[in-house]
Amino acid sequence: MHDAIFEQVNQYIDYPVHWLPLEESGTSNWLYRGSNHQQALILRINARDSMAFGVNRLREKEVLNSIQPFSWSVKVLADAPKEGWCVMQHHGLGLNGAVLTESMEQQLLSAVADCQIIFSPPKLNYPDLFLDYQTALNKLPDAEEWLKKLNQLLGLFQTLPRVSSCLTHHDLHPGNFCWQNDQLVIIDWEYAGVGNPWLDACMLYSACQVSADKISVLPAFASLSEEAFSQGLEQAVQVGQLLEQLWFRVRA
Repeated sequence: MHDAIFEQVNQYIDYPVHWLPLEESGTSNWLYRGSNHQQALILRINARDSMAFGVNRLREKEVLNSIQPFSWSVKVLADAPKEGWCVMQHHGLGLNGAVLTESMEQQLLSAVADCQIIFSPPKLNYPDLFLDYQTALNKLPDAEEWLKKLNQLLGLFQTLPRVSSCLTHHDLHPGNFCWQNDQLVIIDWEYAGVGNPWLDACMLYSACQVSADKISVLPAFASLSEEAFSQGLEQAVQVGQLLEQLWFRVRA
């Protein structure tokens, strides 16, 4: 089905890789595994836009370029968003359903702390994103119910305690972490950009079971009072839950 892309990719990396499908849940993209006899590789062939709501491939490419020096970054060999594919080093399987060990958690928090002092990738435009949700929801037969959820999300999002924008992943859960040779690598930066770190905080808390105390001392939140942080995290978790519901409804 993707023979033309395989040929294009192999020409680009100058090696006749034999690509085999990689069965991986939780993604709308097509994933293939291969090797150039130096390292294992992953080829991602991008899903169509209707299945990747909120994704901006050009923004993702800039984000990936900015994080390459970090040990927790997925290593990219070639990224061709206009052609619809990206080749990366294979860092092991995702930690779907896994409980993070102490070492994993420490590396994750260190990686998020690094992200919170990065301001160079393109900014994510939340008003445009929420407008896209409104447009998509208006087409649904049960639009009224879902537009109420969107308005609830907007109210919570707009009243989050103010913090500085920074590089935000927007989808931090164990399925997007790989663990190999005692090194945590964060993958799937499709939704990332300079944005609101509360959206990473809510995932650290609800999806990764990181304690609120450990999240509160991250650079983005260190200046907040204990009360302000506690209130913000509670709101952020609600925002994250609503955003997840809306995303799945729009894709469905």
